[in-house]
Amino acid sequence: MMDLILLLKHHEILCDESYDILQEKVRNYSGTTGDVFTNFRRVEDLGICSLETGILARISDKLGRLVTHINSEGGLVGHEGFTDSIHDLINYLIFLHAAVHRSSVTDDSGN
Repeated sequence: MMDLILLLKHHEILCDESYDILQEKVRNYSGTTGDVFTNFRRVEDLGICSLETGILARISDKLGRLVTHINSEGGLVGHEGFTDSIHDLINYLIFLHAAVHRSSVTDDSGN
C-alpha cells in the first residue's frame, strides 16, 4: 500500500527528474534564440495552429502513448518507455501553463 509520504516522495522524484530533462531539452531545442517555446512555435510559424494548441496536441499524443503502454504486453512504443512519457507530460503541462500565462510570468527582477 502506498501512503501519503510515499506518494509525495514519488512526486518529488518524478518532478525532479522532469525538471532536469526540461533543462536539457530546452537547451537543445532553443539553441541561441533564448526562446523556450522555439520547438513549439513552429506550428504558429507554419500557420497550423496556436502555440497552446500545438502543446495540447503533443499532450494528446503522449496520452495516446500511455494508453498503448498500458494496453500492450510489452508496453513500449518505439524506444520510449512509460516513465519517459510521464516525464514528457509533466513538462508539456509546464510549457502549456507558461504559454497561457507568459504575459504574467516574471523573472526575479520583477520584469
